Amino acid sequence: MHRRKTALQKSDRLLGRLDQVEKQLQEWTNRSAKNARWFRRDPLGAMHAAGLDIEDDIMLELDLITKNIAKKLKR
Repeated sequence: MHRRKTALQKSDRLLGRLDQVEKQLQEWTNRSAKNARWFRRDPLGAMHAAGLDIEDDIMLELDLITKNIAKKLKR
């Protein structure tokens, strides 16, 4: 039960932080077609380039999640 609660806390923190930077990210991707393409191709790299102030541990969690989703989609 403790492990499940910890995972939920991490996902809540991740989702909360993404919600906080969503408007800034949308503005950055709307600024140019190049930014939008970059985000589609490499979301994490684009988020760094956009200057979003997201903690490294949250970015690592997001990276793990996106890689797991990509693996599942390739199956």
